Formats: sequence, C-alpha cells, structure tokens
Amino acid sequence: MIVAFLDLLGFSNLLKNNTEAAVDNINSFNDMIKTKVIDNKCHSIEDYRKNHPNAVEFHQFVEKTSVTAFEQMISFSDSLVLGGTDCNKFVKQLANFIATAYIEYSEPFREDFSDINKVTTNKNAEGCINGDIRYHKAFPILFRGGLSVGDDVSFFDEYHIKNSELNLSSLNVMGLTYLNAVKLESFGKGSRLFCDKSVVDVVNDETRRLIKVVDEKKKIYEIVWTIEGCEAMTCYPSDKWHNVIHGINDKMLPSAINLYQYYKNDKVLEAQYRELLNLVCVGIVKYARDECNRADEAIDYINQVLEKKGIQLIDSAVLKDFLN
Repeated sequence: MIVAFLDLLGFSNLLKNNTEAAVDNINSFNDMIKTKVIDNKCHSIEDYRKNHPNAVEFHQFVEKTSVTAFEQMISFSDSLVLGGTDCNKFVKQLANFIATAYIEYSEPFREDFSDINKVTTNKNAEGCINGDIRYHKAFPILFRGGLSVGDDVSFFDEYHIKNSELNLSSLNVMGLTYLNAVKLESFGKGSRLFCDKSVVDVVNDETRRLIKVVDEKKKIYEIVWTIEGCEAMTCYPSDKWHNVIHGINDKMLPSAINLYQYYKNDKVLEAQYRELLNLVCVGIVKYARDECNRADEAIDYINQVLEKKGIQLIDSAVLKDFLN
C-alpha cells in the first residue's frame, strides 16, 4: 500500500494571526476531496470512456483530476493521511490535487499586494451588521508531505466520543510505512512532497517523470507536483505550449512570485516561499520539455518575467540533472 502524510504549510502562524482563514483552509481542502468523490459517482471515468471512446487524452485528464486512488483518508486538524493500492494512479492524483489546491486558493495573490492580511477571497462572511458585505481573508493552500510504500500499515475502525456519546465510526492508522511517510515530510522546507525509494521502485516510467532525486545517498526523492499544475483545472490537450504559457502568465507563477516578494525579508518564511518559486519554475520547465520539447524557451520566458520583478534568474544548469 502507498501512504501519504500531508499537512498545511504555515498553518501554525495562520492560526495565531487569522483563525477565520485557518478554518477556511481546513474546510476547503476537505470540501475539494468531497466534491471530487461526488463528481466521480455522478460522472465516472468508465462513463467517459464509454461515451467518448476515442478521446484518450480526455480520459487521462479526467482520471488524474479525480481521487479514485484515495481508498483511505483520515483528516485531522490541518493534516491528511491517505492510503491506496494503485501507486501510479495515487501519485498522479495526489500531485494533481495539491496543484489544484494551490492554483485555486492562491488566485487572490496573482495581483500585487502589500499586506497579506488584507487580501480577501470572493466568499462572503456571515454575521455582517447593517447589511455590510465582508469577504473572507485569503490564504494559499500549500501542502507539504511524505509518501512511502509498504505492507506494514493498517487502517482500522476506531472509537470516538462526540457530545458524550461513544461511536465506532472513526478511522485510525498505524505501521512503519505510515511512520516513514511522516518522517519524510520534514526532510526539506516549503511546499514539497518527499518520497523514498519504495515509491520509485513500484511506479512506471510515466509516473516516474514526476519524481526527481533529492539525496541519492539517503535515497530521498521528491514528487514535483507543479508538473501536474500545468494541466490542473484547465488543460489544452491540442496545444501543450498554451498550458506552459498559461502556467507562467496566470495559473502558477504570478502567485509564487508575489508570495516570495512579500516574505523575502522574513528570515524564516523567505526560504519556504523561495522553494515554492523554484518548484513552480522547475515544474513548468519540465512539462515544457516533456510535452513540447521547448524547455529552453520556457526558461527564457520565465526569466523575462522574473527579471521584470527584480528576482534572481533561474539557471538552466540547475535543471540539467532533473531534465535528463
């Protein structure tokens, strides 16, 4: 079984400074999964294959934007534990889910801002007096986490108490595979998804293209979820380069730039958001190389955008090992 442990980046600080946004973030990622489960029940991938037998790329898009590989899920506070048996589908769907959460909930940050506490969503807040309209505070949903594969893991029914009533309707998890996933989560800073060799050994070449080496001696790897971001939420199957441009101009890069610019003078948070910026650039370039054979053009375009913002340009040599 493959197990993923995820939690929200920056949740502790968010909880201290903005409880409303913290609650919104928790509700939002749980609602995302709920919606995807309902969507699959209403319009399953099998239905799409039956009704559109020749639309192979569309089938692939529908499958990886679903959560059908999440056979087990435990949600507590800002953390998620996920389990499944189809490792290839699980990794692709997880990467797509994380990318979708980032793209959707970082949208308010695509425009320049000077105070993150004043950035709002389009969601109306309840309880406003005198008919005034107030909007919820915005905060990007960014996950960090770890994945591992093994037989030493068990999801099992557990008791919980609610309103003094005892019920056997909760879920618990234990095992070394789960413990390995939890430990991997802390291997690096930022919104990064680490895995060990147990994952690399069981996935196919198509899935392995999402994975880069982090520490060869320690056999630590990283799933570059931003590659899936180029096709998350919106995708142009007939024009892959359009997906690249859309990722640079709209979906992923502007928010990453603005968040990094905002936190760049914070010694603790600067590193986290620099990692996000690097991850977005790496993912877009890797996608451009694999899908369009236009990695150099993507690097040039990204550097033009970064240069206008006064940010250090990305070095194509940094990407060499991963691209090869």
